[in-house]
Amino acid sequence: MDIRDAVIVEQAQSLHRNTPTASIGGFFICCVTAGIFWPVARPWIEFWIAAALAVTIYRMVIWQGFRGRLAAPGVARRWLAHATSGAALSGALWAAGALFMFPPGQLTYQFVFVFGVMMMGVACMFSFSMHLPTFLAFFLTSAIPATLGLIAQGTLLHFEIATGIAIFIGVALRFVREFNRVFVKAQELRFENLGLVDQLTGQIEAARSANLAKSRFLAAASHDLRQPMHALSLYLGGLAGLDLSGQAKATLANAAQCAQTMDGMFRALLDISRLDAGAVQPELRDFPVAPLLERIRVEFEPQVRAKGLALRVVPSAAWVRGDSALLDRVLRNLMANAVRYTHQGKILIGCRRRAGALGIGVYDTGIGIPPGEQRLVFEEFYQVGNKERDRSKGMGLGLAIVDRLAKLMQAKILLASQPGRGSAFGVELPLASPGEAAPGLAAPRAAGPRRSFAGSLVAVIDDEEMILNATRSLLEQWDCTVVTAASGRKAMEQLSTSPRAPDAIVCDYRLRGGESGLSVIDALRHEFNEDIPALLITGDTGPERLREIEASGLSVLHKPVQEQVLRDALGRLLGVERASAPA
Repeated sequence: MDIRDAVIVEQAQSLHRNTPTASIGGFFICCVTAGIFWPVARPWIEFWIAAALAVTIYRMVIWQGFRGRLAAPGVARRWLAHATSGAALSGALWAAGALFMFPPGQLTYQFVFVFGVMMMGVACMFSFSMHLPTFLAFFLTSAIPATLGLIAQGTLLHFEIATGIAIFIGVALRFVREFNRVFVKAQELRFENLGLVDQLTGQIEAARSANLAKSRFLAAASHDLRQPMHALSLYLGGLAGLDLSGQAKATLANAAQCAQTMDGMFRALLDISRLDAGAVQPELRDFPVAPLLERIRVEFEPQVRAKGLALRVVPSAAWVRGDSALLDRVLRNLMANAVRYTHQGKILIGCRRRAGALGIGVYDTGIGIPPGEQRLVFEEFYQVGNKERDRSKGMGLGLAIVDRLAKLMQAKILLASQPGRGSAFGVELPLASPGEAAPGLAAPRAAGPRRSFAGSLVAVIDDEEMILNATRSLLEQWDCTVVTAASGRKAMEQLSTSPRAPDAIVCDYRLRGGESGLSVIDALRHEFNEDIPALLITGDTGPERLREIEASGLSVLHKPVQEQVLRDALGRLLGVERASAPA
């Protein structure tokens, strides 16, 4: 529908709304006028009032026939034509009154009739001025005969009154014409603006749909995209253990640095995409923070130590209400940020109670953040002290992810920082009453400390052949005996000839055919009737998956896994004193 048609529809709908009041109100005025003129023009008045009733009924029948049908421009135009003809009939009815409502010598009655016609004209201005033809059909048809009737009386007084009425007609026509012009122009501007809004809304929706489609694709592809990255990290770790020339080692170190940078960028992009796609929904419950703090310590202690920093985790017996999986991701991002921007000194993780809430903070002695940039660091791709966009420092998405995750949990983000002295990032959650103890990390096998992996039998289960090959190559460099399988059944078949149980199980969480790494580990433990230390490796980032893994009490690493991280985790399972490279 173009703008002109839209204006026609609006005029028709406005006129349709006003017609019942105008028609019924006009008939009421006719009745009052008939009562006044009954003594002096009775035979004609009876006919006149009957005609007025017929016209009113006709107009109301037509009005009812178009009720609820005026959205189409063609129907609207037909209604306007009928409304104009109905107004013309009403005007003709008053024009006919000029023939018998000017009784000779009865000045009062003459002026009453003229006054009635003028009042009807004023009412017509309010009811019909949005459609000029309808207004003119009534106003001119009724007013001109009344004016001529005054002039026909032949007195100076009648002529003067007729002149005043003629001036009133001219002013009324000018006023209604201007009002109609403004009404039509306003409607045209309104529909133009609505059209622009519709266009803008469509463009915004198209952009939003494209962005969500991108985010949904990355979120859905998260697991599959992590697989080759995980295998690449393991292959690079395996190459590092070979006897290479100095030039080859330098090249390998550069490749490993590129892979590590890509790993960080990749993780951040997938996480932000899942959040933007609405693929993450919180599940609030009460849980203790102690196991979570211990997992953070276990995961980040090797990185902190490798950078020459000190790490201290202050134990806490507090319980909070929130989503444990989302909180785990928040604290891991804050820890990664602290490690990246702290070059000397220490990092501390601690909790502080305040007014029914618990603040869990990560404190560092890093570069700090100027006051004017402290709000900006939670925006995508913003980094303090990285104007040259050094990709080894990440993409600037870690704190943007923290901000989104905190909003999902309805948690408060805490930040205090001074340039050159360090930063304190944290998240504040409501305190909860202690309940049943949650499962903690799987305890290492009770055995004496060992100095290497030599002789350890490790079962590796993963449905990706490239990951199995990369893991086997790496573990064999560490002097492990390795059994690899693509499923729990195949692992059971291969281990059935083994004279002993595996010393450790490294298993992917999601296997083919809907098989879960949790069920595979349980089956192997049941088969050997032994609580075999196990490590889950997963590319899933969904909170529901992470909660299931957390409830199992197993150690977990998130793909892609760097060689040293895997070595440290396996060392803890096997009770090795230190995860150093074998001689």
